[in-house]
Amino acid sequence: MNIRVVTLRYSESLGGFPEEPLRQALAAGNVVEQREYFFVHGGVPHLALVLMLDGSPNGRPSSPTYARDREDPGDKLPERLQPLYRSLRQWRNDRAKQDGVPSYVIMRNVQLAGICRALPRTLEALKQIEGIGEATVSKYGRDILGQIPPELQPALEPAAAPPSDKEPQK
Repeated sequence: MNIRVVTLRYSESLGGFPEEPLRQALAAGNVVEQREYFFVHGGVPHLALVLMLDGSPNGRPSSPTYARDREDPGDKLPERLQPLYRSLRQWRNDRAKQDGVPSYVIMRNVQLAGICRALPRTLEALKQIEGIGEATVSKYGRDILGQIPPELQPALEPAAAPPSDKEPQK
């Protein structure tokens, strides 16, 4: 197994990240696993990708739309969580326009899906979702928690049932 680390710097002229370094890394094999890390350095967004490759020749055609061809993480959510996922995406996109930044700067789809799965009720629980840190929670946490409808929030642990006067039947 080969491991490749690719760091991509956001390009204003491209309106996104350059794809050539990614294409070169993918030529070494098929992706078995990937991890994405978004960060800002010197005021410029960067995306670091850790790619675990199987080492076999990559049969995937070189495509400038590779990143857009990937499956949306929200597609794997249960049907009851789909409206929340769409609502969170809309909130994120609206907030990105308001702040004048790309939507992925606020949060990526994988974090939105993580929120849907975890249904956090507190800011501390929100920080436990992979990829959501202190800065995101302090800036957007209350807005995010406000997007989760009460009917989806997990119920509190039920209190212990009072003891029954009846003996269990045998």
